[in-house]
Amino acid sequence: MLLSACSLHIHLTPDHTYSSEERRMLMKRPKLTKKNVRNGKFQQKYETYLSEQFPGRSHLVTMRTGLSRLLGEKEANGVYFGKDGYLLERYRMQDFEWKQVKKNVKQTASFAKKYPNAKVMFVPVKSSVLSDKLPMFAQSEGEERFFELIAQHIPKQQQIFVTDVLKAHNSEYIYYRTDHHWTTLGAYYAYEAWAKSMGLTPIRKEQYQATPVTDHFLGTTYAKVRTGGLADTIFLYERIDGPKYTLDYNMGEFQSDRFYDLTKPESEDPYGVFFGGNQAMVDIRTEEETTNGKTLLIIKDSFGNCFAPFAAAHYARTIVVDLRYVNLPVSKLLRVYPADDILILYNSAQFMNDKDISKLK
Repeated sequence: MLLSACSLHIHLTPDHTYSSEERRMLMKRPKLTKKNVRNGKFQQKYETYLSEQFPGRSHLVTMRTGLSRLLGEKEANGVYFGKDGYLLERYRMQDFEWKQVKKNVKQTASFAKKYPNAKVMFVPVKSSVLSDKLPMFAQSEGEERFFELIAQHIPKQQQIFVTDVLKAHNSEYIYYRTDHHWTTLGAYYAYEAWAKSMGLTPIRKEQYQATPVTDHFLGTTYAKVRTGGLADTIFLYERIDGPKYTLDYNMGEFQSDRFYDLTKPESEDPYGVFFGGNQAMVDIRTEEETTNGKTLLIIKDSFGNCFAPFAAAHYARTIVVDLRYVNLPVSKLLRVYPADDILILYNSAQFMNDKDISKLK
């Protein structure tokens, strides 16, 4: 009776399209077609749709994961309860749609071949770098299969390897405990590796002022289980006596002189402090004479939001693009914004699932 009532409720009320708690879009009602029913995709998607639209879902998630912890389970809803207050998402390579993965890799390789001034950086998932935080007997696969595919298709000189760089600092606060993103410190170490690969001298960490803007950030990984984990602190890194910038958002939608939106730390999306959240395009300019006078194009997912301010210090102009919100191929953007250097920066898991990589042409 209860399930029938909930199912009726779901069908009679408008779908929730966005979860502010999980900070992501929710599954839309899948289309019923003969093909989707025969191959099982409709049933799979409809099950996910019902679970995401279920009334009181967040409370049920809290109850379920709380019970799992009382029973001594180390994992719930695809999340491990790790050591030292870390929540780590479980990734299994068989869960990815490898037809899409291969398509994305080949598309990126084709772009890299067309633009030899482009480099790619794939950020490993937290459990790969912080494997010592995983609970005992946790089964966590590495990303070797993905990185082997990258090595087969993209020339070594166009790749920036940051896995070993991050592992060398895995005793530091380089990933959030309750979120899938790296921290600003983690992004800084990757920036150092990128700068050296470009023949640039990285700006020393001591030249930045690290300012905490919230110490009670509970991120996307926490939202999946609604329990456990230690709240995170978000730090902003700002240059001491650094240059002045002008930031033009989304082709004139609005302007700012800062990389950060200080209204966000106390909002429903604290990570949105970086650029005010994901933006289609941010045009960053500075007249600082110490830059190389060139233009950098960064094509990225949300991991690039706290990375871009570091890289922008070396260029007179930096264009930051998120293909999820841009309805143009990159080749057309390059006609309007010619770039001397290009960086493609994605988290590995997000890249494998991303269907907007097709615009990388």
